[in-house]
Amino acid sequence: MEILLSLVAVFALHCRFEIFVGSFPDSALLNGMHKLYGTFYGPEYTDLFVFAAVFIMLRFVKKKDDKPDIGSLLFSLILSVMLVASISFKKFDSADFLFENSYQFMISCFCIIGIWIILYGILRCVYHLFNQNIMESAKTEKNGFLLILDKHFLLIGFCIIFLGWLPWIVMNYPGSDCPDSILQLKEFFGEEQWAVGHPPLSSVIMGSLFSVGRLLVDANFGFFLYCLMQTCAGALIFSLSMKKLKDLGIPIKWCLLGIALFAFTPLWGTYAQWLEKDLFYAEIALLQTICMLEILIRKECGKKEAVFLTCSSLGAVFLRNNGIHAVLPALVLLAIRFRGISRKRIAAVSLIVLAAYESVMRGLYPALGVRGASVVEPLSIPFQQTARYVCEYPDEVTEQEKEILGKVFDYDALFSYNPVLSDPIKNHCKGIAMDEYFGVWFRMFFKHPGTYFSAFINKCYGYLAPVSQNIEAWIQLEHYDYMKELGVHHVFSLNVSNVLVMVWNMSMVMPLVKYLCTPGMYTWIVAILIMLLIKHRRYSALILLVPSVMNILVCLASPMAGAIRYELPTVASVPLLIGWVYFSIHAGKDDAFVSA
Repeated sequence: MEILLSLVAVFALHCRFEIFVGSFPDSALLNGMHKLYGTFYGPEYTDLFVFAAVFIMLRFVKKKDDKPDIGSLLFSLILSVMLVASISFKKFDSADFLFENSYQFMISCFCIIGIWIILYGILRCVYHLFNQNIMESAKTEKNGFLLILDKHFLLIGFCIIFLGWLPWIVMNYPGSDCPDSILQLKEFFGEEQWAVGHPPLSSVIMGSLFSVGRLLVDANFGFFLYCLMQTCAGALIFSLSMKKLKDLGIPIKWCLLGIALFAFTPLWGTYAQWLEKDLFYAEIALLQTICMLEILIRKECGKKEAVFLTCSSLGAVFLRNNGIHAVLPALVLLAIRFRGISRKRIAAVSLIVLAAYESVMRGLYPALGVRGASVVEPLSIPFQQTARYVCEYPDEVTEQEKEILGKVFDYDALFSYNPVLSDPIKNHCKGIAMDEYFGVWFRMFFKHPGTYFSAFINKCYGYLAPVSQNIEAWIQLEHYDYMKELGVHHVFSLNVSNVLVMVWNMSMVMPLVKYLCTPGMYTWIVAILIMLLIKHRRYSALILLVPSVMNILVCLASPMAGAIRYELPTVASVPLLIGWVYFSIHAGKDDAFVSA
């Protein structure tokens, strides 16, 4: 049986994922054979290794499990369907690979089954791997280098990450800018009206460092100063996250692996030299998760922990507009988790964060003339669904519906629908007659729900499955005109920057490495970690994953189909969460959600 399952898996991996049309319409047999011929890639020597690997994995799972695990079967099937559907929408902007014709349906089912086999085997191997207790090895007596490493882990980790990022911020000195950062600087310098579209706190930090650096040396140094700040902050916070795992009993070698991933993954180096708000927000979001981890470990919230949690939560809330959606639910669940004085302190932190957020957004910003958030900002999904409906069924849009949609948008602008980007539609929204719009939206949904589902998957496939690579932060060879006017310019030869460009390009195509800049991969990791905690009934440990889950949900409502910068807080938290889940599984039998 394992041989047959392994063969199915290998064939599924060799599918071209194309829509197959035969060249012999007069002969059903020849046409079918020609379709089958074009369905798969040609043979490769790696087929034998893949077959052997899948076979060994399935034999291992069969040896470990007396019978198939129903939960893992269902979960792996969901992931497999999600993967094949995401591939279809990435390649064709539709589900045509699955449902174009009966042959496509047969092939898509075959691929789903083959990938299902592999994912089930991987899930069961991960389950058994997490059941092995390797924490005992961390308790053995240390000597020599390991003793020094254990004593100074935070400092050593900081130095490794800092030195890993240093070539990126130096070789492309002073760094790379982007339209968002230019707008933030313009707001700081009074050339544009302040708006909450880019968090004012982030703009103040960015503009202040740029101004100080320009005053001390020149514009280049001011630009570089922000990059240096986020590099130092990231090196410290990321190293601290791995130190916390070491303190929990996770072996040093695994903590060092986390340090190495942070230090040498091109994704992080690229963001370090990018003048943008996302990396610093991800760093503070991870710090807030670390503060919650400390409380969960101690099983109480002291005054010091409450102060640290408050400061990090406020930082996360005001460095990203959607930060409140990740922070507040986690704080509420954390308060429910405890009783007594700890619950009161965490509840106080939650109230302080909420009160500060509401006071600033509804009081301080309007008083200072800061333009509020647009009502259309969180409506990417319904706008995409409406636009796709209009494009696919223009003859079914009634005159009344056209009139209402014309109030909300320029009706013809709906035909500029981009399946993977909502900005072409959002930018034409007038923000009026929204109540009438949602009435139209509901009526259209009941006419063609499949169109709405397709629009959703098309805009979110990059977060739902590991099918697309997108670092988004870039190595800039030519600065924008505004930055040139401020005095920003490259110091080194462009050949030096081109070295980083090549590394950047290779990191998105090299086997295995490319998955480190694949947002959907981190979504899957978080989902698998949740599954592991649920299977082991470690429900209270799920609290630490709440910010990452909320971040993923926010990504689904974001304007782009797979921008990893929106998911960066989750990416930064994944190494810590992996260690936390492992620790929680082996930390005892305390399954109660509420603790005294």
